[in-house]
Parts: sequence; C-alpha cells; structure tokens
Amino acid sequence: MAQPPEAAPRRRGSRPDEMPPLVRAAYWLQYAGPRLAVSLLLGLGDPMLRGISKLSGRVAFRVDLRHRPRAIEHLIAAGYPPRRARQVARHMFEHFASSIIEGMVLRRRIAKDNWSRYVRLEGREILDEALKGGKGVLFVGCHQGSWELAGIVMNLLGYPLTSIARPFRNPFVDEFLNSARGATGGKVVKPGGGLRELMRDVRAGRIGVILSDQNAGKDAVFVPFFGRLASTWPTPAVIALKTGCRLLPFYTYREAPFRYVFGCHSDREPARTGDLDADVRSISAWYTAIFERSIRERPEQWLWAHRRWRSTPAGTRRGWSEPATT
Repeated sequence: MAQPPEAAPRRRGSRPDEMPPLVRAAYWLQYAGPRLAVSLLLGLGDPMLRGISKLSGRVAFRVDLRHRPRAIEHLIAAGYPPRRARQVARHMFEHFASSIIEGMVLRRRIAKDNWSRYVRLEGREILDEALKGGKGVLFVGCHQGSWELAGIVMNLLGYPLTSIARPFRNPFVDEFLNSARGATGGKVVKPGGGLRELMRDVRAGRIGVILSDQNAGKDAVFVPFFGRLASTWPTPAVIALKTGCRLLPFYTYREAPFRYVFGCHSDREPARTGDLDADVRSISAWYTAIFERSIRERPEQWLWAHRRWRSTPAGTRRGWSEPATT
C-alpha cells in the first residue's frame, strides 16, 4: 500500500536570494502583476466585479486550449452528453474566475463582526460534536467552491486549522499566499515532512485540512469516482487510523455573488476492521463517493480540468469500474 510521500529535497536556487537575477526578476513580475490587479479590483464596485469575473471566465474558456478539452473529455467520460459537457465546462471557467476575484476582495472584507454576510455555515454542530471526542478532527475535501474562504472564516471563529499544500514554484506567490492564510491563525505545512507536523497538530487540538481529489500516481489507492477507478492519496485515511481522529468530509460552494456556503457531511466513516490496507481503501472510497455526490449537485463548481484519472491500476488501460455509490 502506498504511504504518504516524503518531502522532496529543496531545489537549489528555490529561494529568491539564491536565484539568478533574471529568474528572480521574472518571478517577481509574475507576482507583481496579480498584486497590482488586486489593488485595482479593490477599488471597484460589486456589479463591476461581477461583470469582470464573468467576462474573464468566458475568455479563459475560449483561449485555454489545454484545460478546456480536458474538462470536456472528463465530463463526457462521467456520463454527460457532449453539449451538456461543454456547457458545464464553460460554467466551470466562469465559476473559478468569479471565486478567484471574489476571494481576493473578500480576504480584505471578512472579519469577526461581518463574516456571516459572506459565508453561511452548515453542520457546525457536527464539527463541535467531533471535537468533543478528544482525539482531533481532520477535514478532507475537494477542489469545489471556495475552500480558501472557508478556512478564513473557521480560523476567525476559533477553529484553528492546519492545512497541507504544495508550494508554488514562484516563491513570491507562495510566500504571499501563506502569509494571507496565516493572517487569521491558519497554518500551512508542506507535503512529506509536514505530514508529521500535521499529525502533531491534530493530536494537540488543531483541525487538519487536506484536499484529496487529485491524481496520486500508480502506487496509490484506486477507488471508484464517476464510474472510473481514480488514483487517490491514502494520506487522510492513514492519519485518521494512526491518530484515531475523526475524519470529516466537508463541502463548499458558491450560492450567489460574494456569498459562499461551507459545511460538514454527516456521513459516518466505515467501521475499522484492524486490517490497515483494507481500512485505508474503504475509508478512501467512502469519502471519494461523498465528493462525487456533492459534485453531481453542482458540477460546474468542481475543477474538471484536473488530471484526475491520469493514472490507472496495473493491468488496465482506462481505469473503468462500477460507478461510486453512497
């Protein structure tokens, strides 16, 4: 069974002060452009921002010749007719353009005294009950809605989060995002060695957060997802089994402009049998099926452009299986 990956060695020159001047300048320009755009967006009214978001998404759908075909292909493979698949893919581009632009603005707006104007919480009692168990909680989610805004609100409400995220290649962007995440008490660790820190934090009472809906390679756990076997990291299940913490699948979605929903699913984990491999597989299949159910409700809000089904189990060509059920 695949285990969580160890930390990759830091590449030489990955810090700004170690880079050649031209490389450092190029990365800085990549970072400065979006920062300037954010400053300009903050001065615009909400109607103008909505228009810019929609236009940006439509333009991206037309010009992105790499992600658009992949998203449409994945939707068709998931059972959507070609015309509907193209429509959902276009709405996906519009959704993520809106979420990114609104997220930039709402980071500056959301505070303890106004968060409920922008984010609605569902199932908070499920989280509070899980925390009473005393063994910690691990959130597991997918790239749907606006997971970053949900994290901001949870930290503001006194639920300290430790999330695991891959570093951006651009160190200026990476530092900026991690600083923004930490402004309300959030903490970000890197894959590999950071997993141990995440487990310590969960045991100490912080809430761990992992997004587990991306391809994990040929040596991972393969579970059903939209009718195909999808390579899935065993990490969330392994952490839950090793720490005894409660694993809570969560969801986020955009219900209106500048208005998002965050909640916990009430489904309980499969019974643990003591067979590590079997338990990791059943837990991974369990929460992945919950993801599928949530995505089917709002397919345009999930990132279909991921290479989710790139890896296939040994001895198969396409990774087909029976559809996931809950």
